[in-house]
Amino acid sequence: MKHNIRGNSLNITIDEQFDGRSVSDFLAFFKVSAKNINALTVGKQLSVNRNAVSDPSVILNKGDTLKIMLPGQEVDYAPADRECPVIYEDDFVFVVHKKAGIIVHDDERTDCLANQAAAYLISHGINVPVRYIHRLDKETSGLVLFVKIPLFQPYYDYLLREKLINRKYLAITDGKGKIGQKFTFRQNIGKDRHVNNKYRVSASGREAVTKARIIDKYRDYLLLECTLLTGRTHQIRVHLSHNHFRIINDDIYGIASKDFHNMGLWAYQLQFPDIMTGNNITVRDIRNSDYDCFRLKEE
Repeated sequence: MKHNIRGNSLNITIDEQFDGRSVSDFLAFFKVSAKNINALTVGKQLSVNRNAVSDPSVILNKGDTLKIMLPGQEVDYAPADRECPVIYEDDFVFVVHKKAGIIVHDDERTDCLANQAAAYLISHGINVPVRYIHRLDKETSGLVLFVKIPLFQPYYDYLLREKLINRKYLAITDGKGKIGQKFTFRQNIGKDRHVNNKYRVSASGREAVTKARIIDKYRDYLLLECTLLTGRTHQIRVHLSHNHFRIINDDIYGIASKDFHNMGLWAYQLQFPDIMTGNNITVRDIRNSDYDCFRLKEE
């Protein structure tokens, strides 16, 4: 579907996917709650071909223009002193780079990634709340997805839950293996009852699946590309350590190394469907000095 945004107005041209379906069906597809659909209707924030929608059961036809008036909103986090680097942006989302050593969000701090995102939004005149879709561990660097239109946050939450947002990581480890060798780790993960903030492989833990592939070597180090099929806390770190691939400078599960600056885990690629067209968007960032010794290709 084609769309444009003018001020607070989101205008969507209906295509064959929603031809003959109701406005309510359209909004429900994007996981807009019944409560919010009712609020949009009562607030006269919906129209089809410039005609106000008083009943969301009104039928849409191919070529119709559905207008959604987005409420006026403001950035709801205190801005940090610096903006986060933005790697990709469109009308609905933006993807930022999180540096190692900072956390995504903390109500009592103003130097987290959410605060840096607030600084970016304010400096670019984008008056929307800060809404991240997923997190990274404090010492993990890499890409984090934010939503610019809160009405559609439940849709992106759904994509993440249904594994339609694909996340790939690069891990620098010790261990033995050949370039091209592949692994699938299917081992449940649970809390370590003896050490705070530590997790371990446990039969009684939650299901966790990680795919990994050795893509390069440097000295005694391996570079593994890892894909999350579930999203457990510390999942890649636990799986790799348990299977004899300890991540460098991981102070809980790994080994120390003076050859690299940070923990060797980097969320370097995100892939997710464009909300209007359904086409996959791939965001990739290979600019990380710790990985300069490995052979990486910009694709």
